[in-house]
Amino acid sequence: MEQLIKLNGHHVNVNIVGEGEAIVFLHGGPGSEHRFFLPFVLPLSHKYKLIFYDQRGCGKSEPHGNKPYSMAEEVNTLELLRSELKLEKMNLFGESWGSMLALLYATTYPDRVNKIFLTAAIGISSKGYKVFAKELLKKMSVKDKVKYFWVSRKTKKGTASAEDILAILDPYYVYSKTTLKEKRSTSFNQQANQMIGKDIKNNYDLTDKVDKLANIPIKVAQGSDDMLPPYKIQELLLNDIPHAELHEIQDCGHWTVVEKPEEINFLADKFFENRMGMEKDFKL
Repeated sequence: MEQLIKLNGHHVNVNIVGEGEAIVFLHGGPGSEHRFFLPFVLPLSHKYKLIFYDQRGCGKSEPHGNKPYSMAEEVNTLELLRSELKLEKMNLFGESWGSMLALLYATTYPDRVNKIFLTAAIGISSKGYKVFAKELLKKMSVKDKVKYFWVSRKTKKGTASAEDILAILDPYYVYSKTTLKEKRSTSFNQQANQMIGKDIKNNYDLTDKVDKLANIPIKVAQGSDDMLPPYKIQELLLNDIPHAELHEIQDCGHWTVVEKPEEINFLADKFFENRMGMEKDFKL
């Protein structure tokens, strides 16, 4: 059931699949869209209500106009969506930038969160975001670095698109390039990426707020060959949130949902199981 829902004057694209306890999916980017998750996580709809949405100005959601994109605005959008869908508490599934958004929301509205499942996680501060960029550059070949430099300049001039940049970067986000054929083509909002990216670099720091997460179960599923592999996530996230559980996904890069969907679905299912013990049998 895909629909446009008006939240604080802007239409946000929402896609709901399945029945059962709700899981709200937070896509990455910043600037990507909910189709990144599809069709990979759809087996979970046999047991849960999956709620996907495109963040403001992304995918099929209404452009933001002259208003700047920011982390605070995305937290507010998520809260408005929760209220509109009449969810008392949310189960959050955050991927990449979405993992940061999940933690931002949970430290702002801890009483509105049931459980948090993170994958391709970044950390609790801008340090992880900056380290990610450095590690990505280390992986890139000299040829691709040159291509990236020129395409980035063309993008700023409007003579190249975000898709041209992604064509260069995509192979570095996976363990095996053969899995790229499984990834759907998605739209990308470069303006949202740049504005929220700058906001993250300057303002993302939950170090003094992690105590608000103490009563929220958190699971992290991280690819063994992510730009931020499990040992890095231990330092960037789990050292400050010791009750969070870390699972390493072998032979997997940053796009865990694309490369290892069955393992991700299995882990998410076991983590989000109905607290009342009324769960159905889950089949991949």
